[in-house]
Amino acid sequence: MSAPPTVRPSAPRRYTSAALTVGVGFSALCFAIAALAEVVGVQAEVGEVTDVGAVIEGLGVLSPWAWATLGVYAIVLTPAVGLLVTIGEYASASERRAALLALTVLAILTISAAVAIALPAV
Repeated sequence: MSAPPTVRPSAPRRYTSAALTVGVGFSALCFAIAALAEVVGVQAEVGEVTDVGAVIEGLGVLSPWAWATLGVYAIVLTPAVGLLVTIGEYASASERRAALLALTVLAILTISAAVAIALPAV
C-alpha cells in the first residue's frame, strides 16, 4: 500500500487581499473627496506631485489637487504594500522560495520607481 501524498500547506492570502483592498479603497476615497471638493467649488490650485509638503498643506484646505495626489500616492504604493504583506505571509508558512520571489519583485519595483523619479522631466 502506498503512502498518502503529502500536502504542503499554502500561505494564507487573506492579509494580502486585505492590504490591496484597503489601498484601492483609500485611493478611491481620496479621488471621491477631490471630485466633491471640485464640485463644491473649493479653490483649485495646482502643485508638483513630488512636493509632499504642499500636498499635506492642501489636504487641510480640501484642495482637489492635493486629495487627488494623495489618491495617486495610495494607488502607486498599494502594490508595494501588497508585496510586503505577501512576503510576510509566505515567510510565516515557511514558503521561503515564494517569499524570496515576492522580495525580488519588490526590489525590481523599487529600483524602477527610483529610476523613474530620478529621470528629468521632459
